[in-house]
Parts: sequence; structure tokens; C-alpha cells
Amino acid sequence: MLKIILNGTPPSKKNSKIIICRSSRPLLLPSKSYTAWHDEQMWLLKKYKQKFQFARLVITFFSGDKRLYDLTNKAESIMDLLVDAGILLDDNYSVVPDLHLVYGGIAPKNPHVIIEIYEKEA
Repeated sequence: MLKIILNGTPPSKKNSKIIICRSSRPLLLPSKSYTAWHDEQMWLLKKYKQKFQFARLVITFFSGDKRLYDLTNKAESIMDLLVDAGILLDDNYSVVPDLHLVYGGIAPKNPHVIIEIYEKEA
């Protein structure tokens, strides 16, 4: 089992896009806040060398306030981060067939996310 703790609240990749036009075609890019969060977390994840090809994931969110948010949008950001960091081979159902999203409550002084990755037998 690999346990990763990410401090702060991950931004939603889906809901934080910016539109730019290149060659008369609109292009959707992640927002600056998402990109900054992603880059910072990539530095923190460099120390993990495990690569999971078939995994069970439990992602527990601890928010900083009572604001409501969509766990699946936040989870998408985290899953993409784990793939980009090389910890997960991919984030599709053949690699992660067992995904649990948990709201752990409010932690006003320490919003964070706990990611637990368990190797499953294929």
C-alpha cells in the first residue's frame, strides 16, 4: 500500500478551463491556478517510485470550510496527477477498477487529501 498526503484543496480541472484562440480554433487549457497546483504536486510526488498497473484507490478529502464541492471533479484532478507523475499506468477502469471517494470532514487549519493505493491482483 502506498499512502500519499497532498496539502490544500485540489482545484477542479474540469471547472477551471480557459479558452484561447489559435489559428481560428478555440483551445481549452487548464487555468493558471490548476497548472500551479499540478506543478507543485508533481515536485512532491517525484519521490514515489512505485508504478501501479492494477490498483484499488481510496481518496479521502478534508476540506477547509463548509463549501460544497463535487468529489468526482476533484478526484479527476488527482487521478490525472497520479498518471502524470507515473504512479498510475493510466486512470481508466482497467487500471483502477476499484475507486472509493470519501469526504473525511472539515479540517479548517489543514485542508488535505489522503490517497491510499493498494496493489490488486489481476
